[in-house]
Amino acid sequence: MRFQGKTALITGGGRGIGATTALMILAEGGGVGVVDMNQDHLNNVAATAQSLGYELKTFLADVSKTDQVRNTVEAFVKEFGRIDILVNNAGMTIPRPFMEKTAEEWIKTLEVNLISVFLCAQAAAKHMLAQKSGKIVNISSIRGVEHCGREGVMDYSAAKGAVINLTKTMAKELAPHINVNTVAPGHTMTDLTAPLPDAVKRGMIEGAYLKRMAQPTDIAKAILFLASEDADFITGQMLLVDGGFSLKAG
Repeated sequence: MRFQGKTALITGGGRGIGATTALMILAEGGGVGVVDMNQDHLNNVAATAQSLGYELKTFLADVSKTDQVRNTVEAFVKEFGRIDILVNNAGMTIPRPFMEKTAEEWIKTLEVNLISVFLCAQAAAKHMLAQKSGKIVNISSIRGVEHCGREGVMDYSAAKGAVINLTKTMAKELAPHINVNTVAPGHTMTDLTAPLPDAVKRGMIEGAYLKRMAQPTDIAKAILFLASEDADFITGQMLLVDGGFSLKAG
């Protein structure tokens, strides 16, 4: 029960890693709210939580929009009285070859994967600084790590690399009261990756030294560690959860 008396807001929490993280924090005694752009996803995760005996608050919002972010964070604090944990999990990709990628696609990808992290953290940090405590966990990606960017999603790779750098600078500016860290997942079996061709998934599995894709719980466990008191003396760090995939360049 590491999160007894704590509250957590999770973006992109309607499914996948975000939903799994929400349910695991609930199971450890936390009060949780999830943000998503898709009402059906919010309904589904809320129903799952209810079936397990938990109450989950949902917020329909686009976290790349300043006003919607501010309104959501204020509604969350009004509901729970405080905000102890923010998990910036929302993300998306627009796969397209370099020569066909448009500026509009770049802007959309950066807004969702990078600017939303800044907006949500800024809105949450106001309350965390006032209460002199808080944990922010930003979700990056294996694609944001140095040599691991991928063709076709170069805008996503660039955004996730920027999240790693942003985490470090946020950790400096928000210290000593707020810990800011990032989790960089490797290939993870979610609703987004499940439809990929078997050959693609085999390549992902073979590329990892542990010879499997991550499950959402693998990533959520890392998030919970950094959000808990177990990580009270850790800030500005990246926790890579990729089954050894990033070792392949060596």
